[in-house]
Amino acid sequence: MFKFFQRLQWKLTLSYALVTAGTVIVLTIILIAIAVYFETQNNSRTLSSFYWSKTAFQDNIPYLLDDPPALQRWLERVQNNGFTWNDFQSLTVRETLDYANTLMVETQPIYVLDPDLNLIAAAPLDNPALIGKPFRPRALIGFSMESIIEAALVGDKNYYAQSIPAPDGTRLVAFPLRKSDDDPVVAIAIYHIKPVAFATPSNLYIYQTLFLVTMSLMFLVAVPVGAVFGWLVTRGLRRRLASLSTASQAWSRGDFSASPRDRSGDEIGELTRNLTGMAEQLQTLLHTNDELARMEERNRLARDLHDTVKQQTYAARMQLSAAKNLLGSDLTAAAGHLDTALQLNRETQQELKLIIDELRPAALQGKGLAHALKEYADRWQEHTGIRVETAVVGERPLPLEVEQALYRVLQEALSNIARHAEADQVRLSLSMTPERVALVVADNGRGFDVNAISPNSYGLTGMQGRLNEVGGTLKVESTPSAGTTLTAEVLLK
Repeated sequence: MFKFFQRLQWKLTLSYALVTAGTVIVLTIILIAIAVYFETQNNSRTLSSFYWSKTAFQDNIPYLLDDPPALQRWLERVQNNGFTWNDFQSLTVRETLDYANTLMVETQPIYVLDPDLNLIAAAPLDNPALIGKPFRPRALIGFSMESIIEAALVGDKNYYAQSIPAPDGTRLVAFPLRKSDDDPVVAIAIYHIKPVAFATPSNLYIYQTLFLVTMSLMFLVAVPVGAVFGWLVTRGLRRRLASLSTASQAWSRGDFSASPRDRSGDEIGELTRNLTGMAEQLQTLLHTNDELARMEERNRLARDLHDTVKQQTYAARMQLSAAKNLLGSDLTAAAGHLDTALQLNRETQQELKLIIDELRPAALQGKGLAHALKEYADRWQEHTGIRVETAVVGERPLPLEVEQALYRVLQEALSNIARHAEADQVRLSLSMTPERVALVVADNGRGFDVNAISPNSYGLTGMQGRLNEVGGTLKVESTPSAGTTLTAEVLLK
């Protein structure tokens, strides 16, 4: 099951689904972040501080105006006791009345005015005589604030009309207070506020819900849609790659009849056309190599027939002619020539049998290289009279092309020994392991100078060519008057 999902089509399908879902999620996060940012800007630090503080004043001061001492005590408690931003978030408004808002500047006083701009209460109250007197902001605060007081008197709820920046970076606020939105202004609260570090959006739960809904839609809608789209898009790609894979498998078996066609202009189409052209060239090259191999084999057979059968046949013919001429005069001599002709005929027959055996490699008959080597060595010893010692180590099945190449190398090596080495003993060694196979042919003949070998030497060149076809190597060591050792080695994949 896991191997099935490792296929390219399903990998691409999954990537389409993940990219689709990821894109929507990222866009959702970006949109939510932008919305939170603008809301935070709209509910800026100062605005957040303003609205928190005004709620406490609005809910209490209008109801304490009839009891000035109670209002004074409440205002001093709010200005002195202190509470944090987290307290505002976790406690109700009534609970926060026992604390001073640290969003307010604790070192600055709080003033409460009536609609006639007389001072009703203040915290701290440094001069009780000012209660009930007209409020003079320049004398108490240090700069004019008539504009925000006038805006508060008319009930303007625009924050920017009700506050002005102070020299120390805080904001001075004049906030109108009333018992309800339909009632007139009953008091004005004047105080300083400072920004908070961060104002949590009031509708943060909406964004959280939106994100969770988006994630759910991703799994219910976007992922299946992306998967279906990816599967449809990659189906054609899979077919094209499958066609190319099938053709490559056929080529690896030597069947070049498979020819995938892909007229598209993308990289896969270009690769398909390049591989098809390569296969055609390889097929042509193999045909050419086959022709060259057959030509080389014919040349070798022609040479063998010329060196042995033709010469022996010609010699037998001369013996028969001599016997014919002596029939009427010397029957004894004629019989001797006939015996010689018969011997030459037997030698020719043996030579032809040996050549025929060479044309039928034992590997093609299902015998295996080791068995074929022993049989051929026995026949060759019987034919040539040269003693052969054979040793096989690690006998195991080998690829057919490797068996044929080494069998041909053995035939050529023994043929050269019979014709040129003047040896009376040959040692054959065949060693096979899972990684390599090595054939060693050593004789005790007259040897030769390896450096003096002609590059056009048919025997050694032919053996090296056969080994090259199967990834093998040929090594020749020879010492004049001491013999020759030939080593053919093939590395197995």
